[in-house]
Amino acid sequence: MAGMKVRDRSGDEGMSAVSVQHGSDVSAARLVVVEDNSSDVYLLERALRKQNLRFELLHLISGSEALAFIRRQGAYADAAIPGLMLVDLNLSKYSGEDILREIRGATHLIGVPVCVWSSSRSPRDEAMLRDLGVTQFITKPAGLDQFMEIGKTIKNLLSGSKV
Repeated sequence: MAGMKVRDRSGDEGMSAVSVQHGSDVSAARLVVVEDNSSDVYLLERALRKQNLRFELLHLISGSEALAFIRRQGAYADAAIPGLMLVDLNLSKYSGEDILREIRGATHLIGVPVCVWSSSRSPRDEAMLRDLGVTQFITKPAGLDQFMEIGKTIKNLLSGSKV
């Protein structure tokens, strides 16, 4: 994907980042993460590595960047279809709800599982997520051990297992 910067294992990152993990012959799972907190993405990558999951992770740091990806604009014109999208509900400028509505309206993303993760879990949010057909809601944990459990959830979703 032209124009995107790659985050290597040293942690250097540009506006967008792609990380490829493990070198087996099995194809890598493509994950798109819409999250404005780089620390959460770092912990997610660690949780996925702990599950020995081979993956490519595209980190979209803003709602604007997510909309460009969904609409296949600019650097994302030829972006591959992800195996899973993980969206934070609490983004600046555009809300997670805005991003979810756009994903659900994109014909090329039909069938892509969409997870939401957030530190809140209001009844309004739960109703909205059901209406938008969100596959899984993940509450962001406070502790590292609980955060590492997210890797299992994502691995199960990618394998088609019920969580």
